Amino acid sequence: MTASNIVLEALTEAIKAIEDESLDYCLFGGLAIQAYKRIRSTMDVDLLIAVDEDKKHDFIAKLQKKGFKFDTKKGIIKISDFEFIRCVYTEKKHQIDVFVDFVTVKTEFQKQVLRRKQRLNIFGSKVNIASCEDLILLKALSGRPLDLSDVDVLIAENITSLDKDYLKK
Repeated sequence: MTASNIVLEALTEAIKAIEDESLDYCLFGGLAIQAYKRIRSTMDVDLLIAVDEDKKHDFIAKLQKKGFKFDTKKGIIKISDFEFIRCVYTEKKHQIDVFVDFVTVKTEFQKQVLRRKQRLNIFGSKVNIASCEDLILLKALSGRPLDLSDVDVLIAENITSLDKDYLKK
């Protein structure tokens, strides 16, 4: 089993958990950018989810029942406008851990990312993925060198199809 298969197993199980609860979601981060011609390795899964505040702890409990581990001591991680439910999914065959971040929708921009999501084929499955423009904006917001490199490649590879007016807002 390759590293990408291990991450894909974590993605599949995470999406099943989200869909079992009928939550809106979209993939963003290192896996999502591959739908827009930016190929690079990643060992985590990043999902933006719409979960009501009063149902968040129920969702975490259901994730735990499905085998996701949640660090109750650290709790929910808050960084700027982002709130992470950081879990670990252990791949079944080799027992390799994969971080899965469920980022809860809090801001108008995050709500807009969900509204603009696209249902795309990635790794042989149809998945809700943030639009290329929103991935560019999310990665630019993070400001990390790898994310800024992703921004450059996403723009270069998708320049003819980008909504430049949206990016200028």
